[in-house]
Amino acid sequence: MITPLQNVPAKLAALFIAIAAVTPAHAQEQVAIPGLNLPVAASAQAAQQPAPAPQVEQAKEEPKKRLVLVENAVGEIPAVPASVMSRPATPSKPVETRQDVIVASGTNTLIPISRSQINRLVTPFENPNIQTVSAAEISTSGNVIYVTTENEQPVTMFVTPEDDESVAISLTLLPQNIPPIQANLILGQAVPGAAGAAMPAMGSKAYSGTARKWERSQPYMDTLRSLMRELAMGSMPRGYSFGALSSGDTIPACAQPAISYDFSKSQLIQGHDFRVYVAVAENVSAKTVEFDHGACSHPNRAAVSSWPHEILEPGQKTEVFVITRVPKVIADTSVRPSLLD
Repeated sequence: MITPLQNVPAKLAALFIAIAAVTPAHAQEQVAIPGLNLPVAASAQAAQQPAPAPQVEQAKEEPKKRLVLVENAVGEIPAVPASVMSRPATPSKPVETRQDVIVASGTNTLIPISRSQINRLVTPFENPNIQTVSAAEISTSGNVIYVTTENEQPVTMFVTPEDDESVAISLTLLPQNIPPIQANLILGQAVPGAAGAAMPAMGSKAYSGTARKWERSQPYMDTLRSLMRELAMGSMPRGYSFGALSSGDTIPACAQPAISYDFSKSQLIQGHDFRVYVAVAENVSAKTVEFDHGACSHPNRAAVSSWPHEILEPGQKTEVFVITRVPKVIADTSVRPSLLD
């Protein structure tokens, strides 16, 4: 028996088998082959056709055709009102609220404070007592007084140390629309030459309870060294205050060849057990001179030092510190008149 493929040439039979294996059921076209009419797959047809040009390149070229040159474009933009534009915030300048106020017993001192804000008063007393009739909120913490008021009325008060009612600081606080302030109350007198500050005489009452605690909290020699160091660095120990020289006061006597001592503008710094006289020494010679600590004498001298120079070049100046002990006050006694007079 002869199969249908036997009547077909061998090459055409092989081609028929290969096409039948890859031809899908949904072939859409017929390809004419001499002797055979067989379907051809659509994918085979698509492979034979030339591929279309990529659309990506067309997409890149389209924007180039849309570019339009615009001249004087800035002049065509409408102006924006200044009220719409946000202005950069200008940095605020720092406000100095710290004040050093010279106060004295028996003298009323006016101090401006902030209204509706808390204010801070640093007193020279360790535990201050406050006497006032004002409605302001007043509290204490250590040696600091905090004051807050909503009114425009002045706040008046007397501030006294806890252990001495004979010393009283009279304050009048004036509420104003200013930032909160910190007032450092310095008991005593102003530095000589300070503007707008009076200088009470030496005989005025000065509180020295805080100075006494500081002086006696350490050995005697350590107190002298600490006192010298504080004064040389431009500060004063707690409780110390400025005094004023009056007629009849005994001042240190300093004498040294080639060095001139000027006590006309000297400072007097008072504590409880010690007083410090500060003067200026100048080399008036044409050669270098070393300061002699033994050149200054005083009946109650405790220590002598100079700063910032120990060796003075010609025309050079330095400060001289002479520490003296405060003599004990003898209690007042009545005098009995003599019968022999």
